[in-house]
Amino acid sequence: MKKVLVCAVSMIVGSLPMFGAAAQEYPSRPITLLVGFAPGGAVDIVARTLGAQLQEQLRQPVVIENRPGANSNVAAVAAARSKPDGYTLLVGANGMTTNMSLYANPGFDVQKDFAPISSIGAAPPVIAAGPGFSGASLKDLVGQAKAAPGALNYGSPGAGSSAHLMMELFQRVADIKLQHVVYRGGQPAITDALGGHIPLLAVNLPEVIGQTKAGALKVLGVPSPNRNPLLPEAPTVAEQGYPGFDASTWWALFAPVGTPAAIVDRLSAEVRIALASPSLREKFTLLGGVPKGSSPKELGDFIASDREKWTKIILDAKIVAE
Repeated sequence: MKKVLVCAVSMIVGSLPMFGAAAQEYPSRPITLLVGFAPGGAVDIVARTLGAQLQEQLRQPVVIENRPGANSNVAAVAAARSKPDGYTLLVGANGMTTNMSLYANPGFDVQKDFAPISSIGAAPPVIAAGPGFSGASLKDLVGQAKAAPGALNYGSPGAGSSAHLMMELFQRVADIKLQHVVYRGGQPAITDALGGHIPLLAVNLPEVIGQTKAGALKVLGVPSPNRNPLLPEAPTVAEQGYPGFDASTWWALFAPVGTPAAIVDRLSAEVRIALASPSLREKFTLLGGVPKGSSPKELGDFIASDREKWTKIILDAKIVAE
């Protein structure tokens, strides 16, 4: 038995330099970034923008593979089951944490099946008003909602979407009740708001920037720590009496659990270098996004807190994915 144990230890110790060498040689072939949404959406654009920059830095092709379905669960499951060698990664968003509660069985566990690499950035959905809203501020919204609980309607891109969850959180901190009208995407909701059919909207900022600049819609609040550079005149929710309010849409890079730490650390460092690129930052701004990298530990800590935060909201509101 002792002889077998000595042999096993020798094999493990002998393999360590090989892992180190593999990390030093990484990457030696193309890297695939899985994306859980169709081409052209925000997450896809983020992945392609980051991928192009990483391709220059790593001197290897970075291929974007779109696998839409089940609010990004299809891509997440594929990534989790991939070989943990650093060559198949996942560009994930809020669904990585919210889907843990929105779905009875999402097919993966974000904290058990993935190695966090780095955050990429964040962009806020917004609370906006159309011509059917008689007020002009977030204070007016809260006042009307308190006067007639459940009478004010707001539209969102879908049940369980980041915008929907933002409004559920806001209703709790403001102690109000609104009526949720579910749409399949932001544009149908915007069309109805412009037509006066619903007074309020919860959608992504870039989707309403044109109508806001033209005066057809008004952004009442931005749920991020700071004002957004795409619409700096719009106040944050926090500065209107709700300090600390943050419901930003975020993006991050993940690897399958078991990926060598040296490769994870290398990728994390490369992402942070990429996010400092002026051209990348300009493209992110057009999405309403603010680039922000992190260490693997920082992202892991954020994932844990974000999951806890939204699990309570989702369960309390009895929200299920559609």
